[in-house]
Amino acid sequence: MVLRTKNVSLVLFAAIMLCIGSIQVDGQKNIAPWVYEFKSICCREHPSLGRCLPGIDDNPDKDGKCWKFCVEGCERGGFCKRFGRKHICHCYCSG
Repeated sequence: MVLRTKNVSLVLFAAIMLCIGSIQVDGQKNIAPWVYEFKSICCREHPSLGRCLPGIDDNPDKDGKCWKFCVEGCERGGFCKRFGRKHICHCYCSG
């Protein structure tokens, strides 16, 4: 009986590990359940745009690079979000 319990536990553990191992998470993918489109730029940071200057790069009146980039794919645009000692462009979540 003890051997059977150990075997069942081992099989369950192996199945769980295989399931966890098969999930690949890309650094730019958003795995939040409310985000359905993985290719979307919304709800994400975009460090590839470089340094983001608040009030300039996120200003729609000044045609800021962050705002301009985000508004093409997200109706709400984007803003310069602070991360530590620097700001990075973050596109608002749609909705």
